[in-house]
Amino acid sequence: MQRLALVLALFCLAPTAFAQVGLSAYVNFEGAQTSPIRLSRDGTRLFAVNTPDARLSVFSLTDPSNPSLIAEIPVGIEPVSVNPRTNDEVWVVNQESDSISVVSVSKGIVTDTIYVKDEPADVVFVGAKAFVTVARSNQVRVYNAASHALVKTIPLFGLYPRSLAVNAGGTKVYVAFGLSGNRTTVVPFASAPPQSPPTNPALPPPPPTGLIIDAADPSWASAIPYTIPDNDVAEIDVATLAVSRYFSRVGTLNFGLAIRPSTGDIFVTNTDANNLVHFEPNLNGKFINSRITKIDSLGTVTPIDLNPTPSLATAVSQPTAAIFDPSGQFMYVASFGTDRIALVDTNGAITARIELSGSPTIVDPRHKRGPRGLALKGGSQRLYALNRISNTISIVNTGQRKVIGEIPAGSFDPTPQVIRDGRGFLYDARLSGNGSAACAGCHVDADMDMIAWDLGDPGGNMASVVSGGQTFNLHPMKGPMTTQTLRGLSGLAPFHWRGDRANFQAFNPAFASLMAGTPLSDPDMQAYNDFVMTIRFMPNPYRNLDDTLPPSIQNGDPTAGFNTFHNEEYNPGNKCGNCHTADPGPGSSLQLFDQNLPQPFKVPQLRNEYQKVFFTNTGVRDPSNQTMSGFGELHDGEAYGLVAFLSNARFGVFANDPVRKRNLRAFLMCFDTGMPPATGYTRTLTASSAGAGASDWSVLESQAAASKIDLVVKGTVGGTVHGLVYQPGSNNYLPDLPGLGPFTHTQLLGYLQAGDTLTLMGVPAGTGVRMGIDRNLNGVLDGLYPIH
Repeated sequence: MQRLALVLALFCLAPTAFAQVGLSAYVNFEGAQTSPIRLSRDGTRLFAVNTPDARLSVFSLTDPSNPSLIAEIPVGIEPVSVNPRTNDEVWVVNQESDSISVVSVSKGIVTDTIYVKDEPADVVFVGAKAFVTVARSNQVRVYNAASHALVKTIPLFGLYPRSLAVNAGGTKVYVAFGLSGNRTTVVPFASAPPQSPPTNPALPPPPPTGLIIDAADPSWASAIPYTIPDNDVAEIDVATLAVSRYFSRVGTLNFGLAIRPSTGDIFVTNTDANNLVHFEPNLNGKFINSRITKIDSLGTVTPIDLNPTPSLATAVSQPTAAIFDPSGQFMYVASFGTDRIALVDTNGAITARIELSGSPTIVDPRHKRGPRGLALKGGSQRLYALNRISNTISIVNTGQRKVIGEIPAGSFDPTPQVIRDGRGFLYDARLSGNGSAACAGCHVDADMDMIAWDLGDPGGNMASVVSGGQTFNLHPMKGPMTTQTLRGLSGLAPFHWRGDRANFQAFNPAFASLMAGTPLSDPDMQAYNDFVMTIRFMPNPYRNLDDTLPPSIQNGDPTAGFNTFHNEEYNPGNKCGNCHTADPGPGSSLQLFDQNLPQPFKVPQLRNEYQKVFFTNTGVRDPSNQTMSGFGELHDGEAYGLVAFLSNARFGVFANDPVRKRNLRAFLMCFDTGMPPATGYTRTLTASSAGAGASDWSVLESQAAASKIDLVVKGTVGGTVHGLVYQPGSNNYLPDLPGLGPFTHTQLLGYLQAGDTLTLMGVPAGTGVRMGIDRNLNGVLDGLYPIH
């Protein structure tokens, strides 16, 4: 009867949430797992993030061959890393929630939430300090591990710091930059030499385009006044809390770190882009290299190609995690792209491979595993691989070198079938002819690699695009174009920089022309399309929690910039908002083309502008003129920052107005992504912190009342663990068991003052019922949300 009463109550709360099980109850942020699985300090427990269900799973290792799920504790949205500080206290890094959930396993709740903005990625401990990478802010933040007070913010000169590792002596912390680039940049089309003639005699001369070069190439010194240090790994001195060294030429996308126990040598799993090679036919089947790079004690950097002669049966593609055997003689390396674990010696030679999904040559994206993290219980000869795509844990007998079991990462996975069916097509390198790379080789975690590629074809054919009643003829030698995100594509067709892909299915030929594989069948391509259309942007980090504009950003006024964008003309009859028409939203709902450039281009979306501001150039040839990235605005990334872009003469009166340019930049930096900032925002309250959190609590309730988010509460009520969902209509909180409420805001405050702990979290609108339920109800929703 209790179960029936709860189900009826939840139906009354959100009658459509259960009627439309699937996307209406799940929002796909495609979080980037970094260190998603680890052992407890004493080796008796295994901790794993259940990313889609926003929970920490705790397994007993009483029988190491059969981990037993003993607890599931709600954390923030998109948990991507986990690290136990003690046998009971575990820190979970939540990418979308911009937070660290400090979890007590014995209490079964989050005891504190540390707000870390924007997009934290990993955490490690050294003595009394916790080091956290803050990926989008290009920082490491150091916290007092006991009080959780911020000790220091360490700025880093590198893009998207993610993985962390600590040396054996606890004197150094190493940071791998996830989107470090490879020192490439672009010579603007106005300064670049003409393209070579096409090999297809039927083609007209190609248009002027930019040219991708190595920024350190002395032959281009006159055109490139800046330098790109290409920092791939940073070394932080624990005593001074400052960067002591950077290491370069490690890789373009750096995923995991492993430190050899006996020598302290650092090994970095990475992929290296071949974007200095021009034209798609020359890149076919070899556009990235999967590598491990060794950094020895002297700082010597030695990249090692894991696939000198790649083949479908042996390739180790997109290595994401590495962990050393206790002997220090070899490491286990997770091949995210080809569903295998490689045993790699310290010279980079692969000595064995462990298949996670059957035959090494079977291509089955719908059932791909995708190993993303590794944990090793050496004394028991057991290795645990957390699989991102299948949301499972593979159990490996390291003595026998084979998989002996596979278990779910948690008791419940809310991932809709449309995502399960299509996700593997983005990440499966077995879809390439030699197993070397997948679409995610550039669209890393469905996003951008922050570099440009020249995928033109001198032997190709002209294409035509009709837009606004005009026909635009497009040359196949299109020149450099930066990688675009796969987020937020729904409703934005036609695609790509020139709008030359009528829909997502039109990219299917790239499986043959770029990946040296075979185009997908129509049903498979449709499944791929349907998955991609579910991927959403995360909230813009510059907007206020209540979704208003801040007073200033980078010496500019966003509100004034909003007015300039929508209401002021830069030339007679021309306003920014004439083309970039949708706000909030994509900012490119019109299918127009910019004919001020050498070839026509579709108006791009603006929702991720804040991620493209790391190409800087003072224009002065000076050692201090350094830039983190070699690519910025425009299709080829040649414009170094929004102010420089707006200084172009095409922007008329704006071009010479520094105030308007700063205001426009400020507005574009906080352009609405379509996901309210309160989504994922989390506060943990106790008797001592309830007062300080009152304002945020009020904002979260008001955002829920405005239907921008749902508001859930997790923690203890009267000393017992529960979940609650805020009901704006009645202004109270419905608990997960009948007979307990509903509770008013004031009543919950009373429980806090009496010693309870509650964590408030804004969740995507429509997901509150699912995310507000406590998993300790023994599958109360089994019939409504089937466990897969």
